[in-house]
Amino acid sequence: MEFLLDYGLLALVVFLINTVPAFMPPTWTILLFFYLKFDLSFLPSVVVGATFATLGRIVLYFLSLNFFGPFLSKESRKNLEALGSYFNTNTRITVPLILAYAFLPVPSNQVYIAAGLSKVNIKILAFSFFVGRLMSYSFWVWGSYKVADRLEDVFANQYSRMGGLIVDIAGFFLLYLLTKINWKKILKGALGNNFPY
Repeated sequence: MEFLLDYGLLALVVFLINTVPAFMPPTWTILLFFYLKFDLSFLPSVVVGATFATLGRIVLYFLSLNFFGPFLSKESRKNLEALGSYFNTNTRITVPLILAYAFLPVPSNQVYIAAGLSKVNIKILAFSFFVGRLMSYSFWVWGSYKVADRLEDVFANQYSRMGGLIVDIAGFFLLYLLTKINWKKILKGALGNNFPY
């Protein structure tokens, strides 16, 4: 029973940190902590991590779609929707791109915020992210051995590391720049009639 509670706590923590828009520790560090501290099995830990990270990001996607969008100007929303239309109609590019990004040990929060604002197909995004995270979490958890002794230390280390904060801030700056680019004009110019938006 205690074993199941450990996996339940892991699922809850992973889900919650993946619904938060910024300044959370990488999910793989949480998985590594639970894997070592509670002597969990490797494969179930990774599957639970990838599943609940994906579910948390889906929640963030819909938060962005329903609550963050109204704060953008009409022009910014149109710019992002044009970009979303491109990704929705070009899955041969979208899926490998998300898979590659999901393998990196970098935050995906801004990606899901941008995806929600641009109305990217959540099914394609979530499936690709889940598969990518299965691979990346396997790699990072298996290949990493240093972790804080307590869960609160994992969070404290995130706030004490300037690098993590800079990456999050830079991500939001790039997200802001995405809203200011006239993607319809650029993609229409590059693709012509192949871009239907």
